[in-house]
Amino acid sequence: MWARFKKMVVTGAIGFAIFILGLTLLFSFPVLFRYLLYENLPLKNGSISYKMWKNIPIPIYQRIYFFNMTNPEEFLQKGTKPKLQELGPYTYRSWWVKRNITWHHNDTVTYREKKKNIFLPELSTGSENDLITTINFPLVAAAAWLRNANSVEKISASIAFFLLKETVFIRRSVRQLTYEGYHDYLTEIASLINPDIPKTRGYFGWLYGRNNSDDGVFTVFTGKDKINKFNLIESWNGASSLKYWNGTCNQIEGTNGELNPPLKEGQDTITIFQPDLCRSWKLEYKEEIKNFGMKSRRFTVKTSVLANSTENPENSCFSTRRHLPSGVMDMSPCKYGSPVGLSLPHFYRASPSYLKAVEGLQPNESRHEFFLDVHPVSGLSTNIGARFQINAILEQDKIIRQFSNITELVLPILWQEVTGFMTKELVEELIRDMENPPFYASICSYCLLAVGGLLLLIATSLFFYHRIGTRQSRRGSPLLKDEDRLEENHSTKPQTFPEINGHTAGDV
Repeated sequence: MWARFKKMVVTGAIGFAIFILGLTLLFSFPVLFRYLLYENLPLKNGSISYKMWKNIPIPIYQRIYFFNMTNPEEFLQKGTKPKLQELGPYTYRSWWVKRNITWHHNDTVTYREKKKNIFLPELSTGSENDLITTINFPLVAAAAWLRNANSVEKISASIAFFLLKETVFIRRSVRQLTYEGYHDYLTEIASLINPDIPKTRGYFGWLYGRNNSDDGVFTVFTGKDKINKFNLIESWNGASSLKYWNGTCNQIEGTNGELNPPLKEGQDTITIFQPDLCRSWKLEYKEEIKNFGMKSRRFTVKTSVLANSTENPENSCFSTRRHLPSGVMDMSPCKYGSPVGLSLPHFYRASPSYLKAVEGLQPNESRHEFFLDVHPVSGLSTNIGARFQINAILEQDKIIRQFSNITELVLPILWQEVTGFMTKELVEELIRDMENPPFYASICSYCLLAVGGLLLLIATSLFFYHRIGTRQSRRGSPLLKDEDRLEENHSTKPQTFPEINGHTAGDV
Protein backbone atom coordinates (compact mmCIF):
# COMPACT_ATOMS: atom_id res chain seq x y z
CA MET A 1 0.00 0.00 0.00
CA TRP A 2 2.76 2.44 0.95
CA ALA A 3 4.67 1.74 -2.29
CA ARG A 4 1.56 2.50 -4.31
CA PHE A 5 0.97 5.74 -2.41
CA LYS A 6 4.61 6.77 -2.86
CA LYS A 7 4.40 6.16 -6.62
CA MET A 8 1.28 8.32 -6.79
CA VAL A 9 2.94 11.22 -4.94
CA VAL A 10 6.11 11.07 -7.06
CA THR A 11 4.09 10.98 -10.30
CA GLY A 12 2.02 13.97 -9.20
CA ALA A 13 5.08 15.95 -8.11
CA ILE A 14 6.88 15.33 -11.41
CA GLY A 15 3.78 16.19 -13.39
CA PHE A 16 3.25 19.40 -11.45
CA ALA A 17 6.90 20.43 -11.92
CA ILE A 18 6.78 19.76 -15.67
CA PHE A 19 3.47 21.64 -15.98
CA ILE A 20 4.90 24.67 -14.15
CA LEU A 21 8.02 24.51 -16.34
CA GLY A 22 5.81 24.53 -19.45
CA LEU A 23 3.84 27.54 -18.19
CA THR A 24 7.04 29.38 -17.33
CA LEU A 25 8.52 28.69 -20.76
CA LEU A 26 5.29 29.68 -22.50
CA PHE A 27 5.08 33.10 -20.89
CA SER A 28 8.71 33.96 -20.13
CA PHE A 29 10.49 32.90 -23.34
CA PRO A 30 8.81 35.51 -25.61
CA VAL A 31 9.83 38.21 -23.14
CA LEU A 32 13.37 36.84 -22.88
CA PHE A 33 13.67 36.42 -26.66
CA ARG A 34 12.43 39.97 -27.28
CA TYR A 35 14.92 41.29 -24.74
CA LEU A 36 17.81 39.42 -26.38
CA LEU A 37 16.62 40.52 -29.83
CA TYR A 38 16.44 44.17 -28.82
CA GLU A 39 19.93 43.86 -27.35
CA ASN A 40 21.35 42.47 -30.62
CA LEU A 41 19.21 44.31 -33.18
CA PRO A 42 20.54 47.90 -32.82
CA LEU A 43 23.17 49.07 -35.28
CA LYS A 44 26.68 48.15 -34.16
CA ASN A 45 29.53 46.02 -35.44
CA GLY A 46 28.51 42.38 -35.35
CA SER A 47 24.80 42.95 -34.63
CA ILE A 48 22.01 41.11 -36.41
CA SER A 49 21.10 44.14 -38.51
CA TYR A 50 24.55 45.57 -39.21
CA LYS A 51 25.50 43.29 -42.10
CA MET A 52 22.16 43.84 -43.87
CA TRP A 53 22.33 47.57 -43.19
CA LYS A 54 25.89 48.12 -44.41
CA ASN A 55 25.58 46.21 -47.66
CA ILE A 56 21.97 45.64 -48.71
CA PRO A 57 21.79 41.90 -49.53
CA ILE A 58 18.43 42.09 -51.29
CA PRO A 59 18.80 42.23 -55.11
CA ILE A 60 17.73 45.75 -56.08
CA TYR A 61 16.54 46.67 -59.57
CA GLN A 62 15.68 50.05 -61.02
CA ARG A 63 13.25 50.03 -63.93
CA ILE A 64 12.62 53.20 -65.91
CA TYR A 65 9.69 53.74 -68.28
CA PHE A 66 9.62 56.72 -70.65
CA PHE A 67 6.55 58.34 -72.18
CA ASN A 68 7.21 58.84 -75.87
CA MET A 69 5.25 61.79 -77.31
CA THR A 70 3.79 60.64 -80.63
CA ASN A 71 2.03 63.89 -81.69
CA PRO A 72 4.19 66.84 -80.62
CA GLU A 73 3.32 69.06 -83.60
CA GLU A 74 -0.43 68.57 -83.26
CA PHE A 75 -0.18 69.34 -79.56
CA LEU A 76 1.74 72.58 -80.12
CA GLN A 77 -0.19 73.83 -83.15
CA LYS A 78 -3.74 72.60 -82.54
CA GLY A 79 -3.83 71.94 -78.82
CA THR A 80 -4.57 68.27 -79.41
CA LYS A 81 -4.31 65.96 -76.41
CA PRO A 82 -0.79 64.57 -75.97
CA LYS A 83 -0.64 60.96 -77.14
CA LEU A 84 1.81 59.06 -75.01
CA GLN A 85 3.42 55.71 -75.67
CA GLU A 86 5.06 53.98 -72.73
CA LEU A 87 8.49 52.54 -73.59
CA GLY A 88 10.45 50.26 -71.31
CA PRO A 89 11.32 48.99 -68.88
CA TYR A 90 14.97 49.94 -69.10
CA THR A 91 16.37 47.90 -66.24
CA TYR A 92 19.41 48.57 -64.07
CA ARG A 93 20.88 46.39 -61.36
CA SER A 94 21.64 48.46 -58.27
CA TRP A 95 24.06 47.99 -55.39
CA TRP A 96 23.72 50.09 -52.23
CA VAL A 97 26.68 50.16 -49.85
CA LYS A 98 27.21 52.35 -46.78
CA ARG A 99 30.49 54.30 -46.75
CA ASN A 100 32.25 56.72 -44.39
CA ILE A 101 30.56 55.16 -41.37
CA THR A 102 31.16 57.18 -38.19
CA TRP A 103 29.82 56.17 -34.76
CA HIS A 104 28.88 58.85 -32.21
CA HIS A 105 28.57 58.82 -28.43
CA ASN A 106 24.90 59.82 -28.49
CA ASP A 107 23.94 56.45 -30.04
CA THR A 108 23.82 57.73 -33.62
CA VAL A 109 25.82 56.85 -36.70
CA THR A 110 26.66 58.96 -39.76
CA TYR A 111 27.20 57.55 -43.25
CA ARG A 112 26.90 58.01 -46.98
CA GLU A 113 25.22 55.34 -49.10
CA LYS A 114 26.89 54.82 -52.46
CA LYS A 115 24.56 53.60 -55.20
CA LYS A 116 25.91 51.92 -58.30
CA ASN A 117 23.72 51.05 -61.31
CA ILE A 118 24.49 48.85 -64.31
CA PHE A 119 22.19 48.51 -67.33
CA LEU A 120 20.85 44.98 -67.94
CA PRO A 121 19.81 44.56 -71.60
CA GLU A 122 18.53 41.02 -70.94
CA LEU A 123 15.93 42.37 -68.50
CA SER A 124 15.03 45.41 -70.58
CA THR A 125 12.55 46.00 -73.36
CA GLY A 126 14.75 47.93 -75.72
CA SER A 127 18.25 49.38 -75.44
CA GLU A 128 19.79 52.56 -74.07
CA ASN A 129 20.06 53.76 -77.67
CA ASP A 130 16.27 53.91 -78.10
CA LEU A 131 15.18 57.41 -79.06
CA ILE A 132 12.46 59.16 -77.07
CA THR A 133 10.46 62.20 -78.13
CA THR A 134 10.06 64.14 -74.90
CA ILE A 135 9.70 67.64 -73.49
CA ASN A 136 12.74 69.91 -73.62
CA PHE A 137 12.81 70.36 -69.88
CA PRO A 138 15.74 72.83 -69.67
CA LEU A 139 13.67 75.13 -71.90
CA VAL A 140 10.54 74.62 -69.78
CA ALA A 141 12.54 75.35 -66.62
CA ALA A 142 14.09 78.49 -68.11
CA ALA A 143 10.64 79.83 -68.99
CA ALA A 144 9.46 79.14 -65.44
CA TRP A 145 12.45 80.99 -63.95
CA LEU A 146 11.62 84.00 -66.12
CA ARG A 147 8.00 84.09 -64.99
CA ASN A 148 8.52 87.17 -62.82
CA ALA A 149 10.97 88.87 -65.19
CA ASN A 150 10.03 92.06 -66.99
CA SER A 151 8.88 92.16 -70.60
CA VAL A 152 12.27 93.18 -71.99
CA GLU A 153 13.99 90.23 -70.31
CA LYS A 154 11.34 87.82 -71.53
CA ILE A 155 11.50 89.08 -75.13
CA SER A 156 15.30 88.84 -75.04
CA ALA A 157 15.07 85.29 -73.73
CA SER A 158 12.54 84.34 -76.40
CA ILE A 159 14.87 85.64 -79.12
CA ALA A 160 17.80 83.77 -77.57
CA PHE A 161 15.78 80.54 -77.48
CA PHE A 162 14.97 81.01 -81.18
CA LEU A 163 18.58 81.70 -82.17
CA LEU A 164 19.72 78.66 -80.19
CA LYS A 165 17.11 76.61 -82.07
CA GLU A 166 15.54 75.49 -78.82
CA THR A 167 12.29 73.61 -79.42
CA VAL A 168 9.65 72.57 -76.91
CA PHE A 169 10.08 68.90 -77.80
CA ILE A 170 13.35 67.10 -78.45
CA ARG A 171 14.47 63.62 -79.42
CA ARG A 172 17.10 62.00 -77.22
CA SER A 173 18.28 58.50 -76.40
CA VAL A 174 17.50 56.67 -73.18
CA ARG A 175 21.21 56.82 -72.38
CA GLN A 176 21.19 60.61 -72.68
CA LEU A 177 17.99 61.08 -70.71
CA THR A 178 19.21 58.97 -67.79
CA TYR A 179 22.72 58.68 -66.34
CA GLU A 180 24.93 59.77 -69.23
CA GLY A 181 23.18 63.07 -69.93
CA TYR A 182 23.55 65.34 -72.95
CA HIS A 183 25.10 68.74 -73.42
CA ASP A 184 22.59 71.58 -73.41
CA TYR A 185 23.43 75.26 -73.77
CA LEU A 186 20.58 76.39 -71.53
CA THR A 187 21.84 74.08 -68.82
CA GLU A 188 25.31 75.55 -69.21
CA ILE A 189 24.08 79.09 -68.59
CA ALA A 190 21.37 78.09 -66.10
CA SER A 191 23.39 79.35 -63.15
CA LEU A 192 23.27 82.84 -64.68
CA ILE A 193 19.47 82.75 -64.54
CA ASN A 194 19.22 80.88 -61.23
CA PRO A 195 22.39 81.02 -59.08
CA ASP A 196 21.13 78.23 -56.79
CA ILE A 197 21.37 75.57 -59.50
CA PRO A 198 24.39 73.27 -59.11
CA LYS A 199 26.84 73.30 -62.01
CA THR A 200 26.85 70.18 -64.21
CA ARG A 201 29.34 71.21 -66.94
CA GLY A 202 26.35 71.99 -69.14
CA TYR A 203 24.93 68.46 -69.09
CA PHE A 204 21.33 67.56 -68.42
CA GLY A 205 19.75 64.17 -67.75
CA TRP A 206 17.08 63.13 -65.30
CA LEU A 207 19.61 60.93 -63.51
CA TYR A 208 22.78 62.68 -64.61
CA GLY A 209 25.50 62.47 -61.97
CA ARG A 210 23.52 59.98 -59.90
CA ASN A 211 25.47 56.82 -60.77
CA ASN A 212 28.24 55.82 -58.35
CA SER A 213 27.05 58.61 -56.09
CA ASP A 214 25.05 59.07 -52.91
CA ASP A 215 22.07 61.04 -51.64
CA GLY A 216 23.99 63.02 -49.04
CA VAL A 217 25.04 62.52 -45.43
CA PHE A 218 22.59 60.69 -43.16
CA THR A 219 22.76 60.51 -39.38
CA VAL A 220 20.47 57.91 -37.83
CA PHE A 221 19.81 56.52 -34.36
CA THR A 222 21.33 53.10 -33.71
CA GLY A 223 18.43 52.01 -31.48
CA LYS A 224 20.63 51.21 -28.49
CA ASP A 225 18.50 51.30 -25.31
CA LYS A 226 15.71 52.87 -27.39
CA ILE A 227 14.59 50.32 -29.97
CA ASN A 228 11.70 52.59 -30.99
CA LYS A 229 14.34 54.92 -32.52
CA PHE A 230 16.04 52.15 -34.50
CA ASN A 231 17.32 53.67 -37.80
CA LEU A 232 15.20 56.81 -37.40
CA ILE A 233 16.81 59.76 -39.18
CA GLU A 234 18.25 62.39 -36.87
CA SER A 235 19.55 64.62 -39.66
CA TRP A 236 20.24 64.78 -43.38
CA ASN A 237 23.21 66.84 -44.57
CA GLY A 238 23.56 68.14 -41.04
CA ALA A 239 19.98 69.43 -40.69
CA SER A 240 16.98 67.90 -38.94
CA SER A 241 14.52 69.73 -41.19
CA LEU A 242 14.19 70.90 -44.78
CA LYS A 243 13.89 74.45 -46.10
CA TYR A 244 11.51 73.95 -49.00
CA TRP A 245 8.09 74.07 -47.39
CA ASN A 246 6.18 75.82 -44.64
CA GLY A 247 6.01 74.88 -40.96
CA THR A 248 5.87 71.23 -39.97
CA CYS A 249 6.09 69.97 -43.56
CA ASN A 250 9.83 70.60 -43.40
CA GLN A 251 10.30 68.10 -40.58
CA ILE A 252 12.38 65.04 -41.49
CA GLU A 253 10.63 62.04 -39.99
CA GLY A 254 10.91 58.26 -40.16
CA THR A 255 13.59 56.02 -41.63
CA ASN A 256 15.04 55.70 -45.11
CA GLY A 257 12.83 52.64 -45.61
CA GLU A 258 15.55 49.98 -45.38
CA LEU A 259 15.22 49.20 -41.66
CA ASN A 260 12.44 50.25 -39.33
CA PRO A 261 11.77 49.94 -35.60
CA PRO A 262 10.02 46.64 -34.76
CA LEU A 263 6.31 47.07 -35.36
CA LYS A 264 4.03 47.56 -32.39
CA GLU A 265 0.83 45.60 -31.94
CA GLY A 266 -1.82 47.13 -34.20
CA GLN A 267 0.57 49.66 -35.77
CA ASP A 268 -1.05 50.91 -38.97
CA THR A 269 1.41 53.52 -40.31
CA ILE A 270 5.12 53.91 -40.96
CA THR A 271 7.00 56.99 -42.16
CA ILE A 272 9.90 57.14 -44.60
CA PHE A 273 12.11 59.94 -45.93
CA GLN A 274 13.97 59.95 -49.24
CA PRO A 275 15.69 63.05 -50.65
CA ASP A 276 14.22 62.35 -54.11
CA LEU A 277 10.75 62.81 -52.64
CA CYS A 278 11.71 66.11 -50.97
CA ARG A 279 9.63 65.20 -47.92
CA SER A 280 8.58 62.43 -45.56
CA TRP A 281 5.83 60.08 -46.73
CA LYS A 282 3.44 58.30 -44.40
CA LEU A 283 2.50 54.80 -45.56
CA GLU A 284 -0.60 53.03 -44.25
CA TYR A 285 -1.12 49.36 -43.48
CA LYS A 286 -2.88 47.44 -46.23
CA GLU A 287 -2.57 43.69 -45.66
CA GLU A 288 -0.50 40.79 -44.44
CA ILE A 289 1.53 39.05 -47.12
CA LYS A 290 3.66 35.90 -47.23
CA ASN A 291 7.06 35.55 -48.84
CA PHE A 292 8.41 31.97 -48.94
CA GLY A 293 6.32 31.21 -45.87
CA MET A 294 7.39 34.29 -43.88
CA LYS A 295 4.73 36.81 -42.88
CA SER A 296 5.24 40.54 -43.43
CA ARG A 297 2.97 43.57 -43.15
CA ARG A 298 2.46 45.62 -46.32
CA PHE A 299 2.24 49.41 -46.12
CA THR A 300 1.25 51.53 -49.13
CA VAL A 301 0.91 55.16 -50.19
CA LYS A 302 -2.71 56.23 -49.92
CA THR A 303 -4.50 59.08 -51.65
CA SER A 304 -4.01 61.41 -48.67
CA VAL A 305 -0.22 61.62 -49.16
CA LEU A 306 -0.43 63.54 -52.46
CA ALA A 307 -3.83 65.12 -51.84
CA ASN A 308 -4.05 68.92 -52.04
CA SER A 309 -4.88 71.05 -49.02
CA THR A 310 -8.59 71.08 -49.89
CA GLU A 311 -8.88 67.31 -49.54
CA ASN A 312 -6.22 66.94 -46.86
CA PRO A 313 -5.69 70.06 -44.72
CA GLU A 314 -2.53 68.53 -43.23
CA ASN A 315 -0.87 69.11 -46.61
CA SER A 316 -1.56 72.83 -46.60
CA CYS A 317 2.07 73.54 -45.73
CA PHE A 318 3.08 71.93 -49.06
CA SER A 319 0.91 74.34 -51.05
CA THR A 320 2.43 76.48 -53.81
CA ARG A 321 1.04 79.17 -56.09
CA ARG A 322 -0.12 76.52 -58.59
CA HIS A 323 -2.79 74.81 -56.40
CA LEU A 324 -2.76 71.60 -58.41
CA PRO A 325 -5.57 69.03 -58.16
CA SER A 326 -4.90 66.10 -55.83
CA GLY A 327 -2.47 63.44 -56.92
CA VAL A 328 0.41 65.59 -58.17
CA MET A 329 2.79 67.46 -55.88
CA ASP A 330 4.45 70.64 -57.11
CA MET A 331 8.14 69.98 -56.43
CA SER A 332 9.44 73.34 -57.66
CA PRO A 333 10.43 74.61 -54.19
CA CYS A 334 12.96 71.76 -53.84
CA LYS A 335 13.95 71.68 -57.54
CA TYR A 336 15.36 75.21 -57.77
CA GLY A 337 12.07 76.56 -59.08
CA SER A 338 11.87 74.06 -61.95
CA PRO A 339 8.24 73.07 -62.71
CA VAL A 340 8.49 69.39 -61.72
CA GLY A 341 5.41 67.50 -60.59
CA LEU A 342 5.62 64.26 -58.60
CA SER A 343 2.88 61.63 -58.75
CA LEU A 344 2.33 57.93 -58.64
CA PRO A 345 2.79 56.19 -62.04
CA HIS A 346 0.07 56.78 -64.64
CA PHE A 347 -1.57 59.23 -62.20
CA TYR A 348 -2.63 56.33 -60.00
CA ARG A 349 -4.74 57.63 -57.07
CA ALA A 350 -4.79 61.10 -58.66
CA SER A 351 -7.60 63.39 -59.76
CA PRO A 352 -9.33 62.14 -62.96
CA SER A 353 -8.59 65.52 -64.55
CA TYR A 354 -4.97 64.48 -65.18
CA LEU A 355 -5.99 61.38 -67.12
CA LYS A 356 -8.52 63.34 -69.17
CA ALA A 357 -5.81 65.74 -70.36
CA VAL A 358 -3.66 63.05 -72.02
CA GLU A 359 -4.01 59.76 -73.88
CA GLY A 360 -2.17 56.51 -73.33
CA LEU A 361 -2.21 56.11 -69.55
CA GLN A 362 -3.79 53.19 -67.70
CA PRO A 363 -3.34 53.29 -63.92
CA ASN A 364 -3.14 49.85 -62.37
CA GLU A 365 -2.80 48.97 -58.68
CA SER A 366 -0.54 45.95 -59.11
CA ARG A 367 1.91 47.82 -61.39
CA HIS A 368 1.79 51.34 -60.01
CA GLU A 369 1.28 51.08 -56.26
CA PHE A 370 4.06 52.29 -53.95
CA PHE A 371 4.53 49.66 -51.22
CA LEU A 372 6.86 48.57 -48.45
CA ASP A 373 6.71 45.16 -46.73
CA VAL A 374 8.02 45.06 -43.16
CA HIS A 375 8.92 42.05 -41.02
CA PRO A 376 7.05 42.86 -37.78
CA VAL A 377 9.56 41.33 -35.34
CA SER A 378 12.79 42.83 -36.70
CA GLY A 379 11.49 45.85 -38.63
CA LEU A 380 13.49 44.77 -41.68
CA SER A 381 12.00 45.76 -45.03
CA THR A 382 11.54 42.44 -46.81
CA ASN A 383 10.11 43.72 -50.12
CA ILE A 384 9.97 47.19 -51.60
CA GLY A 385 8.29 48.70 -54.63
CA ALA A 386 9.15 52.43 -54.67
CA ARG A 387 7.25 53.76 -57.66
CA PHE A 388 6.77 57.36 -58.70
CA GLN A 389 6.40 59.47 -61.82
CA ILE A 390 8.15 62.64 -62.96
CA ASN A 391 5.98 65.20 -64.77
CA ALA A 392 6.54 68.59 -66.36
CA ILE A 393 4.09 71.33 -65.34
CA LEU A 394 3.45 73.27 -68.56
CA GLU A 395 2.27 76.89 -68.28
CA GLN A 396 1.57 79.60 -70.81
CA ASP A 397 3.62 82.75 -71.04
CA LYS A 398 2.22 85.23 -73.58
CA ILE A 399 5.55 87.02 -74.02
CA ILE A 400 7.85 84.04 -74.45
CA ARG A 401 7.02 82.90 -77.98
CA GLN A 402 7.65 79.18 -77.42
CA PHE A 403 5.00 79.07 -74.66
CA SER A 404 2.55 81.72 -75.77
CA ASN A 405 -0.16 79.26 -76.85
CA ILE A 406 0.86 76.03 -75.16
CA THR A 407 -1.90 74.02 -73.46
CA GLU A 408 -1.48 74.17 -69.72
CA LEU A 409 -1.31 70.69 -68.25
CA VAL A 410 0.81 68.23 -66.29
CA LEU A 411 2.75 66.19 -68.86
CA PRO A 412 4.16 62.78 -67.85
CA ILE A 413 7.86 62.34 -68.71
CA LEU A 414 8.91 59.07 -67.07
CA TRP A 415 8.17 56.80 -64.18
CA GLN A 416 10.50 54.53 -62.32
CA GLU A 417 10.31 51.74 -59.81
CA VAL A 418 13.01 50.64 -57.42
CA THR A 419 12.23 47.09 -56.35
CA GLY A 420 13.84 44.67 -53.97
CA PHE A 421 12.45 41.29 -53.03
CA MET A 422 13.81 38.93 -50.38
CA THR A 423 15.41 35.81 -51.83
CA LYS A 424 14.51 32.37 -50.51
CA GLU A 425 17.93 32.07 -48.83
CA LEU A 426 17.53 35.39 -47.01
CA VAL A 427 14.01 34.47 -45.90
CA GLU A 428 15.22 31.14 -44.54
CA GLU A 429 17.99 32.91 -42.64
CA LEU A 430 15.55 35.41 -41.19
CA ILE A 431 13.11 32.66 -40.20
CA ARG A 432 15.92 30.71 -38.54
CA ASP A 433 17.12 33.70 -36.51
CA MET A 434 13.86 35.55 -35.83
CA GLU A 435 10.94 33.15 -35.97
CA ASN A 436 12.16 29.63 -35.23
CA PRO A 437 13.33 30.21 -31.63
CA PRO A 438 9.94 31.42 -30.31
CA PHE A 439 8.10 28.90 -32.51
CA TYR A 440 10.04 25.92 -31.20
CA ALA A 441 9.89 27.31 -27.67
CA SER A 442 6.10 27.46 -27.87
CA ILE A 443 5.95 23.89 -29.19
CA CYS A 444 8.24 22.76 -26.38
CA SER A 445 6.16 24.58 -23.77
CA TYR A 446 2.92 23.03 -25.04
CA CYS A 447 4.54 19.59 -25.02
CA LEU A 448 5.67 20.14 -21.43
CA LEU A 449 2.17 21.28 -20.51
CA ALA A 450 0.71 18.18 -22.14
CA VAL A 451 3.15 15.80 -20.43
CA GLY A 452 2.76 17.53 -17.09
CA GLY A 453 -1.00 17.52 -17.39
CA LEU A 454 -1.00 13.84 -18.32
CA LEU A 455 1.16 12.93 -15.31
CA LEU A 456 -1.12 14.98 -13.04
CA LEU A 457 -4.10 13.17 -14.48
CA ILE A 458 -2.43 9.80 -13.86
CA ALA A 459 -1.55 10.81 -10.30
CA THR A 460 -5.12 11.96 -9.69
CA SER A 461 -6.48 8.71 -11.09
CA LEU A 462 -4.16 6.72 -8.85
CA PHE A 463 -5.29 8.75 -5.86
CA PHE A 464 -8.97 8.05 -6.43
CA TYR A 465 -8.24 4.41 -7.26
CA HIS A 466 -6.31 4.12 -3.98
CA ARG A 467 -9.19 5.61 -1.98
CA ILE A 468 -11.79 3.35 -3.56
CA GLY A 469 -9.56 0.32 -3.00
CA THR A 470 -9.07 1.24 0.64
CA ARG A 471 -12.79 1.42 1.27
CA GLN A 472 -13.40 -1.91 -0.37
CA SER A 473 -10.59 -3.59 1.56
CA ARG A 474 -12.06 -2.35 4.81
CA ARG A 475 -15.44 -3.89 3.96
CA GLY A 476 -13.80 -7.22 3.13
CA SER A 477 -11.66 -7.50 6.35
CA PRO A 478 -11.79 -10.77 8.57
CA LEU A 479 -13.36 -8.94 11.49
CA LEU A 480 -16.19 -7.69 9.39
CA LYS A 481 -16.69 -11.18 7.88
CA ASP A 482 -17.00 -12.84 11.36
CA GLU A 483 -19.55 -10.31 12.51
CA ASP A 484 -21.56 -10.78 9.32
CA ARG A 485 -21.36 -14.58 9.74
CA LEU A 486 -22.63 -14.42 13.32
CA GLU A 487 -25.48 -12.20 12.24
CA GLU A 488 -26.30 -14.63 9.44
CA ASN A 489 -26.24 -17.67 11.78
CA HIS A 490 -28.41 -15.86 14.20
CA SER A 491 -30.98 -15.13 11.53
CA THR A 492 -31.03 -18.71 10.05
CA LYS A 493 -30.90 -20.89 13.27
CA PRO A 494 -34.30 -22.73 13.95
CA GLN A 495 -36.31 -21.24 16.79
CA THR A 496 -36.87 -23.61 19.82
CA PHE A 497 -39.70 -23.46 22.35
CA PRO A 498 -39.89 -24.88 25.93
CA GLU A 499 -41.96 -28.08 26.58
CA ILE A 500 -45.22 -27.86 28.56
CA ASN A 501 -46.83 -31.06 29.70
CA GLY A 502 -45.07 -33.07 27.04
CA HIS A 503 -45.90 -30.61 24.34
CA THR A 504 -43.90 -27.79 23.04
CA ALA A 505 -45.14 -24.31 23.20
CA GLY A 506 -45.32 -24.29 19.49
CA ASP A 507 -47.89 -27.15 19.51
CA VAL A 508 -50.22 -25.39 21.76
